[in-house]
Amino acid sequence: MASAAASRLIPPSAAAALADLVEEAERVADAARALDGVADLLVARADDLSGLQVGAFDEVMTVLAEGAGPASLGRLARRVGALPRPPRKLARRLACDPEASVAVPVLARCAALPEEVLLHVARSRGPVHLAAIARRETVAARVADVLADRGDEAVMAMLLANRGAQLSLSALTVLSERMQDRGRLAAGLAARQGLLPRQRDALLRPAARSGPSRRAAEAVALRIRLGLDEADLRHWLADGRVAEALIGLAHLAGCPAERVEAAHRAAGLRALALIVRAADLRLSTLGAFLRARPGPAPTPEAAGLAVQVHRTVTVARARTMVAEPPEAGTAAV
Repeated sequence: MASAAASRLIPPSAAAALADLVEEAERVADAARALDGVADLLVARADDLSGLQVGAFDEVMTVLAEGAGPASLGRLARRVGALPRPPRKLARRLACDPEASVAVPVLARCAALPEEVLLHVARSRGPVHLAAIARRETVAARVADVLADRGDEAVMAMLLANRGAQLSLSALTVLSERMQDRGRLAAGLAARQGLLPRQRDALLRPAARSGPSRRAAEAVALRIRLGLDEADLRHWLADGRVAEALIGLAHLAGCPAERVEAAHRAAGLRALALIVRAADLRLSTLGAFLRARPGPAPTPEAAGLAVQVHRTVTVARARTMVAEPPEAGTAAV
């Protein structure tokens, strides 16, 4: 058995341990059997292994996992997900597996998964994977935002009921728009500490659902009632929700949303820079809007002009200019 042979192969040196484990794996033709054997040894010695030795197991098991089938990987995932110090590379590999039986045990239990891995899975996998993330002991705010936007009714309910999930007002807004079970929404919001009564009331108001554009406008309108700020725009842009960001920008700048959308699509950057300045947003937020524009990236010259507009025009002057007809406001920059 691979486990019996490998149990004699843990010398003090992590490098020697890695070499011996690789040699043992090569002697076993069946990758699944080798993987089970090395997993047996890892679990048996988990409390005594150094970080370097866990890294040695990680390298070997990640290679062996590539030759194993879903059944073997599922068994491995259930064991790895329960370890307090799992092999990190292997855990990431299992968590990203498209097969739910492989990914779910790690997604739901492994505390060592980086936030970026959870974000990747939340953005690219289906409801079963998302539900596993939603029931983790803790769910970071950025991950919860994606789950709220992409999850089905079961995922949303699970996320809202999870006391360890950090739900931003943006995430709660999306949940309030999307959840069909208003009773469960109300109960979940009531259990959320930190929400003011007026915020809870605003989140419970029914909203019509008439398509993406209407949904974006309703999301921003609700966020305005809760207190729209620059961070909301940055969050929407980071998640690819450009429509919400543009509508929010229009509100903060005091100009029509149609004008903001036209400026965002325009070949020149001056009008967009002026609107961002009128909203009293930071230069880095202007950069986020420029990166979200359709088409090729701006030339250095065009970006430099946008930066100059942002730096030289006062907020008060910019607000006056964006309130003028577009031709007059653009010519005056």
